Amino acid sequence: PLSFIAQTDSGITTSKDVVYGEEGVDVLYSHTLGLSLFAHSRGAGLNFRYGKFLTAKKSRSFAFDILYTKDLREELTSNPVYPEALPYVFGKVNSMVTMRFCLEKRYEITPKLRKSGAQVGWLQRYGVTLGFLKPVYLIIGYPTIPYENFIIEEYNPEEHFYDDIFGRSSWINGVDQIKVVPGFHYGFGFSFEYGGTRGLTKSLEAGGYADVYMKKMEILASEFVEPNWFFFGLYLKIEIGSNWTDAR
Repeated sequence: PLSFIAQTDSGITTSKDVVYGEEGVDVLYSHTLGLSLFAHSRGAGLNFRYGKFLTAKKSRSFAFDILYTKDLREELTSNPVYPEALPYVFGKVNSMVTMRFCLEKRYEITPKLRKSGAQVGWLQRYGVTLGFLKPVYLIIGYPTIPYENFIIEEYNPEEHFYDDIFGRSSWINGVDQIKVVPGFHYGFGFSFEYGGTRGLTKSLEAGGYADVYMKKMEILASEFVEPNWFFFGLYLKIEIGSNWTDAR
């Protein structure tokens, strides 16, 4: 017969696990990790987390994010005379990449009651961010269309206009000029774990976040828009991971 089980500090032997249909002992997990892809209001990124369970329904992890951040007003454009040229964002002076180093706490709201069901939880995370600003370089044509010469130059909104921009140059240009700006991060979300194998997790997560920096982050030129100190947004994350018990 099927028997209902619940995690306890010592674990209990069951005739059959009602969630996964497996024989054995149901024990507390001690460790957890996850790797995920996520989309957010201003771009996309990768996340890794590793931590430990504090109780059967609560865990604490270290989390690391790396993500691309853009200005919501960015619009790609291209040189109509040279269709082979790479498109660029007119007015964009810096590309922005962010790294986050966070402490993450997860809490179970409702457990998974059957294999096809989902465990629902909520989480909060806070920590430090590092914003990396890399100058944008463009291929500039001289003297006028049709161009006779091409030079890779750092974009200057006071000097470069639609009629002299051939297109975007390689992203590697400007790497040696990267500026690092520290800041703070806070996030909040809800998770839905739906994996069908004990110990292996698959989950969807949705929530909001705030990144606040120590100085204004100029992505589009300040001549066009006012740079921001802070970035608020929503995110949607898909994660695969694992929970396990360290027997040592």
